[in-house]
Amino acid sequence: MIRKYIIVVSSLLIIGCSDPVKVSPDKLPDAYLNQPYQTNIEITGGAVVELSFYSEVSDASFKIMPSIAEGGYKDNNMLTVTGTPTTLEPIYINIAGSTYGTNFPGKDFEKEYTIEVKDAQ
Repeated sequence: MIRKYIIVVSSLLIIGCSDPVKVSPDKLPDAYLNQPYQTNIEITGGAVVELSFYSEVSDASFKIMPSIAEGGYKDNNMLTVTGTPTTLEPIYINIAGSTYGTNFPGKDFEKEYTIEVKDAQ
């Protein structure tokens, strides 16, 4: 009985110690009308599976690009958001995906951002 208890408690401790997936920053900076915009989004807590990664932007002039790692492959853990807003409408960004699993199963993530567009004065 004690052995089963130790196995269950040990399993829970190990699972609870795995890093959560974090998408940062919590809020993206404001953009200004007709001015180039660029900012970064970082995903930590596991390597993002390229085939599971999904992004959507409400403004066609904005793009989300992964960084390029040393080996020349796409690194979806560091994303760059670029574009030039042409209207004062907010820009909505949605990213989602999952991370690779190793000793622990991979984890899913999803984050929505709103970029407020302000008049350049």
